[in-house]
Amino acid sequence: MLTEANATRTDGLLTVRLFGQTPTPYDEATIVGYYPGTITYLTDPFSAQIFIREERKSGLENMYCPPVLGDTWIINHIIRDTYHKTVEIFLNGCLARKVRVIELTEKNIINIIDL
Repeated sequence: MLTEANATRTDGLLTVRLFGQTPTPYDEATIVGYYPGTITYLTDPFSAQIFIREERKSGLENMYCPPVLGDTWIINHIIRDTYHKTVEIFLNGCLARKVRVIELTEKNIINIIDL
């Protein structure tokens, strides 16, 4: 489950920071793709995208798991992007959150881009 997300851009590099918690102690979260980058579209979706999958750790697929929340996870990912004003975060194929991109200028002044 995704608990927090933010995105900043400096010099054409979009840094996406994601925080969450796995549903069980035997699960883990990994990046399976991102746009622009590993995923291509015929038409632009007008938003940068990152795809996260939470699944069982390798070797623990068939084991009984206690019904408690698992570990917290943090993912920091950099995407080369100068255009998009928002980032869509997909978790297990479903849109979990859409966040605004915060522009950081050379003088470290934060400019929030309007949607």
